[in-house]
Amino acid sequence: MIGILGGTFDPPHWGHVQLAKNFIEILELEELIWLPAGQPWQKSTRITPASIRYDLTKAAAQDLQNEIDHAKSPVKIQVSRIELDRQGPSYTIDTARELRSMYGPNKSLVWLMGADTYQNLPSWNDWQNLPEYLHLAVASRRISPRAEQATIPAHYPQTIQEIIRIFDSRITQAAHDLKISPSGKIFFDELFHVDLSSTELREMLHDALLTSKLKQAISPKVLELIYSLGIYQANPPNESTN
Repeated sequence: MIGILGGTFDPPHWGHVQLAKNFIEILELEELIWLPAGQPWQKSTRITPASIRYDLTKAAAQDLQNEIDHAKSPVKIQVSRIELDRQGPSYTIDTARELRSMYGPNKSLVWLMGADTYQNLPSWNDWQNLPEYLHLAVASRRISPRAEQATIPAHYPQTIQEIIRIFDSRITQAAHDLKISPSGKIFFDELFHVDLSSTELREMLHDALLTSKLKQAISPKVLELIYSLGIYQANPPNESTN
């Protein structure tokens, strides 16, 4: 089974690393693909250039590799340029089709995400058809996925109801269900949750504040690259800032 972790990664943070590690272990992934977005059509036009986000994502992948090496996991980790090299806006449905074409009809593919991303799915282009090409795996302690138990968050009252209406029959909490078919299932891990915001981290980096907190939020190689390039920061801190 191959896991795909997509996102803007502006910047990637420990939440991304730990989410990937969590699903590598739970789903017993043989491969993990980081997939930075090329032109995220829902994001501000002021996002960091794709080439820099790609380098940051490679740094995050190295930090993930270090985590996996400590756990002695044989999973292969790579960073893909699929969306970076594609012209026009980055739509996940197009990427899902391309990945299915690359890996053939029988390989199990699973797109990894947190709760906020899942709850925002109805804003994605052609989101209803994603399970035709791959599985979805959602890390969430905030929402209960099934219709009869669903918690409707205040920020997403209509979208969660729409997701439930379309995806309820696809939901499983058995990782094995994702192994025995190439696509079509939605797996919930309700024991893991990510609570980090790239937007908030950019604001902290811009103001060069709370560096100790940044070290807890951003993995080592990513933070090192951010500081060496001086990105996000209005006044890059000197080496004595800790």
